[in-house]
Formats: sequence, C-alpha cells, structure tokens
Amino acid sequence: MAKQSPTLERPSLGVPDDVPRPFFDRAIPQAGRVPLLAIAYAAGMGLFLSVEPTQPWVLLVVVVLMGLGMDGVVRPHPLGDFRNPADTAPYLFVPVLFTLGSGLFLEEMVEGYWNALAVAGGAVLFGIAAQAEYESVDPLAPAHHTARFALNVLTYLTAFGFYAVVYSFDVDLLPSAFAVGLVSLLLAVEVFREAEADPYRTLVYATATGLLVAELRWTLYYVPLEGFLAGVFLLLAFYLTSGLIHHHLIGHLNRSVAIEFAAVSATGLAIVILGGMSV
Repeated sequence: MAKQSPTLERPSLGVPDDVPRPFFDRAIPQAGRVPLLAIAYAAGMGLFLSVEPTQPWVLLVVVVLMGLGMDGVVRPHPLGDFRNPADTAPYLFVPVLFTLGSGLFLEEMVEGYWNALAVAGGAVLFGIAAQAEYESVDPLAPAHHTARFALNVLTYLTAFGFYAVVYSFDVDLLPSAFAVGLVSLLLAVEVFREAEADPYRTLVYATATGLLVAELRWTLYYVPLEGFLAGVFLLLAFYLTSGLIHHHLIGHLNRSVAIEFAAVSATGLAIVILGGMSV
C-alpha cells in the first residue's frame, strides 16, 4: 500500500477567547484598520504639506503614528506568533519609510492644488502597502504572491523617492551617503524577507547592499549627475544587487535570471547616460 504524504497545515496560533485582548484589538475590527490608517496618513500628510513654513515635527509625528498603527495591523495576525516588540519590525520598514520618503518628496516636488491629488495617491499606496504587509505574514495565503509583488514594487518606489530627495535637498556628502546606505539596508530586509532565510544571514546581505549603494552615492559626487537621473542610477544599483541576492537566497539564481537583471540594468543605465548628455 502506498504511503500517503502528510498534508501541510497551518499551525493554530490564534489567541484563545478567554485571553483578554488589547484595546486596539477589541475596539477596531481587523477589516477597518488599514482604511483607518490610510485616512490617518492622508490627514497627517495633508497637514504637513499645507502648513507654511514647513514644520518637520508634523511629518515625524505622522511617521511614528503610521509605525504604531502598522504594528497594530500586523501583530494580531493569527499566524504571526509575534511575542516580542521587535518581532513585527521587518513588516514596518516599507510603510514607515514610505511615509517619511513620500512626505519629503511631496514637500519638495509638489505645490498648490496638486497637493490634494498627491496626498490621495499616497494614501492609496500606503493602504496597499499596509494590506500587503498583513497578507505577507501567511506564506500559504492565496493573496501572498500578489502581496509580495506589491511590496517589491513599493520598496523600489520608496527607494527612488529617498534617492531623489537626497539630491534635491543638497545634503552634504557624508550624511547623504549614510542616509542612502541606511535606507537601502532596511528596504533590502523587506526584499530578502520572502526567502525566509536566517535573520543574521539576511542582515549580512542587507548590510552589504546598503554599503554598496552608499559607496555609489559617494562616487556620484564626482560624476555630473543630478536629481532624478542620480536617483535612477542608485535605484538601478539597488535593484540589481537586491534582486540577484534575493534570487540566490530562494535558490532561483541562474543564467536566465542574471541575463534578465543585466538587461534591465543596462537599459536603465543607457537612459541615465542619454539623459545626462542632454542636460
């Protein structure tokens, strides 16, 4: 008689009914937390962009609130098994950095009545990021692959926003290289998280990615690239490095994947070169 293969089942990690739940968990249903958080993002970002002169503390308050709110979204997941305060940290990087980066980007690039449309678009993207983070907790969920794709897109979008802002604000070389490296490191953790590798191994690869992008930012000081073109160049470096490492971690790195990444990077580099020549 043939042996039957064991059925893969999800562990039951839900909180028993007789265990008191936090007030946030009892007061706001799970389905309403992401829309509420997106509305809070829009309200806070609208306030930050409308007040003149600009008040940086408003953006910092919004960032902190979005981080706390995201913890409240992710932590109650029945399969999360989040026992320590830091357990949810990897799920907060993209929403928190997106909030900070979008605030700085919109403050620098958008003016007038366009602010309302930009804030509405940012709130939609934030809501997508928040829901995707929640769905990504369960690797067997039907929406897991869609959530991972959305998070990867938002990760690279957030990276580009930061890279462009660093140049637009004319930050000094050392602080800008440090900021670019730190943001790249944290966003790389999100990219590598899908591989479910050892946390220390993931941190090593993420640190290497951050150092590489930071070194490129330092090198660009001697290259006549500005604004969006420099941001695109750094994004290409982050995309190529994090993408190849990610495929290595999940065991899918082969010649065809390497050629695909090289082709995309070469195309982007050509655009940067042509754009730089036309300036």
